[in-house]
Amino acid sequence: MEEEYTFERLWQELHDGYQICYTYLEKRYLIYKVTDNCYKQELIDYTEKTPHPKFAMVTLKRVKELFPFMQDIEYRV
Repeated sequence: MEEEYTFERLWQELHDGYQICYTYLEKRYLIYKVTDNCYKQELIDYTEKTPHPKFAMVTLKRVKELFPFMQDIEYRV
């Protein structure tokens, strides 16, 4: 039986240095920890003209807000 993926597990894996890819609003993103309470979010699947920012610095609060809408979460090697 597979356990449910929780925000606490996501946060711990980001804290441990993992880079995590996920889908949000039909776009593919990469997120990783830069410093305490600072995470870099990169748009990795985009077209030339896209309204989505390619790079963004986000806080843990924003990551927590995004978590329920993240789909296809996987680790980047």
